[in-house]
Amino acid sequence: MNITKQNIDDTNIVLSLEISKADYAEAVEKGLKETRKKVQMPGFRKGMVPAGMIKKMYGTQITVEEVNNLINRSMYNYIAENKLNVLGEPMICEDQEAVDFAAVENFTVKFDIALAPEFNLTLDNTVTVPYYTIQVSDEIKNQQIEGMRNQFGETVQVEEACADDVIKGDMAELDENGNIKEGGIVAEGATVFPRYFKNDDQKNIFNGAKKFASVDFNPAAAYDGNERELASLLQKKAEEVAGCTSNFRFTITEINHRQAAELNEDFFKKCFGEECTTQEAFEAKVVEAIAGQLAQNSEYRFSIDAQNVLKAQVGTLAFPEKALKKWLLAKDENRDAAKLDENFPKMMEDLTWQLIEEKIVAANDIKLTDEEIKEEAKIAISAQMAQYGMANIPAEYLNQYAESIVKDEKQRAQLRDNAMARKIMATIKGAVNIENKEVSIEDFQKLFA
Repeated sequence: MNITKQNIDDTNIVLSLEISKADYAEAVEKGLKETRKKVQMPGFRKGMVPAGMIKKMYGTQITVEEVNNLINRSMYNYIAENKLNVLGEPMICEDQEAVDFAAVENFTVKFDIALAPEFNLTLDNTVTVPYYTIQVSDEIKNQQIEGMRNQFGETVQVEEACADDVIKGDMAELDENGNIKEGGIVAEGATVFPRYFKNDDQKNIFNGAKKFASVDFNPAAAYDGNERELASLLQKKAEEVAGCTSNFRFTITEINHRQAAELNEDFFKKCFGEECTTQEAFEAKVVEAIAGQLAQNSEYRFSIDAQNVLKAQVGTLAFPEKALKKWLLAKDENRDAAKLDENFPKMMEDLTWQLIEEKIVAANDIKLTDEEIKEEAKIAISAQMAQYGMANIPAEYLNQYAESIVKDEKQRAQLRDNAMARKIMATIKGAVNIENKEVSIEDFQKLFA
């Protein structure tokens, strides 16, 4: 077989595969023999159908299969050997004539191939990327401590309510004169959470309310007309409370208050282990934990800034737009062409970054080990558990859970992508000039505005 390349422009080529019978005849013959061994026909023993009959019945089908195998194998070998950075998949040329295998033995097949644009990338200390370290203010530290005190606190019953309490009682609908409405809605054993009210006036009604006292409030105003919330509170179906704007009398039967844990040695140990025994050590651990959480935000911001800096350096690449759109539409017949045109610039921006990543991986010979993928799983597990307040996961459990996750092909692929992105960013961070900036949480949030 002879393969020739025609350069259309910098990112479009045509590969022509000149195929002769000698290229596929042996494979077809072998295919016919294998088919003959399997075919059963009346009047013939299995494997004894005449070869001529097999060829007549299956010859064209087997020829098409073997020629397709030959084309795919030869084309992708050529691409690999010539190190062509192909975008998408090769597409049959629009002017390619159909091959009649019953009439011709030698023919040429042509493919349009889209190539990634060439570009240079500088990755050294002449490139500057900002890195934002978020300050752990006393306000952030104290908020965290209060949250931990509530987490490790206990629920107690009290005689006087505040807006943060969980309040139980019996409800009765009132008429326009403020009296209990005859035949109105009644809900026994209802529970209100004033802290979640949308209306501050309604929330304040419960501040200072005493156990066994009655207060009048408007649930519709409290929940900003949310019928689902209203139905849940009144123990009715949504359609039964639709349009209900009445005031209700709430007779308090129980007030549950979350009492924060005391700042003592027992509390410190619960939070950070047996070695944490003093408030000074506890607060230091809190600051360290917050800094670790905020560092993840800093790393995320660095990845955005690094991408922006390197994409700006590379500039707008000249992609083979026509060929890529043709391939994308062929790949998904349900894709809308107009929507593709609209989204194409963003897709090419993402593809630019993908090509930059590939260049960094190749230039630095970045590879992943199974152990690194497993470590990525541990990071994901630890982050998930931290959301539930589980900061100190036993190493044995973490290891077992990670091993089970990496066995799942889909999750392993995602972990591999995440681990590779992390290694690429680490490579960038180690190569460029880092411009360190310490900012408050408020100023950091403004970076995303």
